[in-house]
Amino acid sequence: MHLDQKKFIQSGLLFSFEQLYCSFLKGIFALCNEDSLPACHNQMMMKNVIKWFILFFAVSSTAFSQHVIEGKIIDKETGEPIPFASIGVVGTTTGTTSNLDGQFSLTVSGSTSIKVTCLGYESLVINSHEEMQFVQLKSAATQLNAVLITNKAINPNKIVRRAISKIEVNYNSQPFLQKFFYRHYSLKNSVYEKLIEASVDIWKHDGYRFTRKNFGEKEEARVTQLRRSLDITGMVQGQRPLWLGNILQADIVGYQATESNPLNIFEEPSNLWTDFPSYRFTFDGITNYDGQEVYKIGYVHKKDSVLRTSGYKILPHVSGSLFITSDTYAFVKTEEVKYDEVNTVHSSAYYRKYGDKYYPYHLLSEGENRFMDQRFNSFHLELMSVEIRHGEAERFTGREPDRDELLNIPYDSMFWTNHAILKTTPLEEDIIQDLGGGISLNRQFYLYRQYELNVTDGGNRGEEKFNWFKNDSNGKRILYLCFWESPFDSFSDVLELEYIKRLNQLYKNKITFVLLSFDNDETTWKQLLTKYNLFADGIINYRIGKGSEAAGAHKIKKTPTFVLLSKDGSLFDLDAKRPSDPLLEKDFKFLIEQSEKK
Repeated sequence: MHLDQKKFIQSGLLFSFEQLYCSFLKGIFALCNEDSLPACHNQMMMKNVIKWFILFFAVSSTAFSQHVIEGKIIDKETGEPIPFASIGVVGTTTGTTSNLDGQFSLTVSGSTSIKVTCLGYESLVINSHEEMQFVQLKSAATQLNAVLITNKAINPNKIVRRAISKIEVNYNSQPFLQKFFYRHYSLKNSVYEKLIEASVDIWKHDGYRFTRKNFGEKEEARVTQLRRSLDITGMVQGQRPLWLGNILQADIVGYQATESNPLNIFEEPSNLWTDFPSYRFTFDGITNYDGQEVYKIGYVHKKDSVLRTSGYKILPHVSGSLFITSDTYAFVKTEEVKYDEVNTVHSSAYYRKYGDKYYPYHLLSEGENRFMDQRFNSFHLELMSVEIRHGEAERFTGREPDRDELLNIPYDSMFWTNHAILKTTPLEEDIIQDLGGGISLNRQFYLYRQYELNVTDGGNRGEEKFNWFKNDSNGKRILYLCFWESPFDSFSDVLELEYIKRLNQLYKNKITFVLLSFDNDETTWKQLLTKYNLFADGIINYRIGKGSEAAGAHKIKKTPTFVLLSKDGSLFDLDAKRPSDPLLEKDFKFLIEQSEKK
């Protein structure tokens, strides 16, 4: 075992021991406080003390038996890493997944055995913790599509239809709780923009008894832990923080569109079941999964365009592969690609068996958006199963939390240290440089939380939060401030707000637009924000009220008034041009050029 790995394990164990020791002392002091200290000689009191000793050593011995295994899975013949292999603790529903480099981490206890399975490889059960650190899988034989079974060609359409009819048999149709690790990061021209990770619970009321048409239908969601890096996407008021629905819908066994209409390439689930006649299926071969023979069935959507008044429009093109066991007709893996003129989305789902039922253990979705000038944005979403639990005692109610609700989840560094997660490497070093300029991820999580607290709910302590944000922006952001209040003097003032939203779309991540309201009534202010849709992504709203210090500091005599601050925090224009003035963009471009030179 490497030295740094030993230190990592020991730090987790020492933390657990310290917690237990403190609990033990609290129990003793509760029994033997200053007033009752002489009574400790009482027989009953001594019995209680002994019980505390027994409990302490019993629990602490369990804590010391747990430790983190870090390993790597490779192809035995080629030495290449094997991504997205299933690593499960034998006899439990606890597990993890290897990352793109074949690496994994898993919290185990005692003499635990693990089972490693992966499509196209022979499964392997490992009993020694030392052997878990470097796992070599042997490739299973794969047959080509020319294979015939009992002299009769395989009919891919019938195989897929039968697999669909067997979903309720092969997948759990009873309520269950599944605990996941969630990761979402995005890049702009290969530079990381943000990283969000979370511990997520999903409760399915009816399991896989029926296919859901969207996320949240007869299922509950909650986020128990969260960590986020610094963010350069302008993620402020109005932007959805988590994409749980998008990644869960990569599970095409559990989510299918109810209509055969053309799909939204990013938002909607597959329509493979409902638009079955419009797909062409091919038998692409036979492989192996966990000792079972598996059919590989390819599919492609037949439709490619639709006639509009402006001419033919290319519809999202869909193709993929389904991996189906030959005996039970269970889906063990699915792959799908959707693309149009500028967007491409790759999705995949991996399933493993617990008892006699299959559950998704890894969901993956990656997308890319390309522009005419060769720029591109991309995102990566994944969801890894950590544990599955059954029983009504696990039931809860919840939904995907919004940004305010996520702020109530404190960042717990020890949780992330002591729990098995999909390893961040090789992400970590690049994210530290791209997002934090060398600031550690741990420090970034704390800084981002502080940032979020000051750009959320601008109606509460608005001036205090604005002052913090203004100071934090020094050296980071160009600010365009709009001081306003209701009622508006003219319709043209209302139009200026619409121009701000347009400019925000043009200069997002270059200019930060801040709206500062003099309204004293918070309810009226929030109603106006909703009415004029001023929660647009990238715009920050604060209610500072009449007579605010900010109004005096910026010499505001009427509304609306606009102020432009350079990236270094200095005043560029105390009476800046209105958003509708075309010359404003000239000032914007000048400040952007100046900031990029520094």
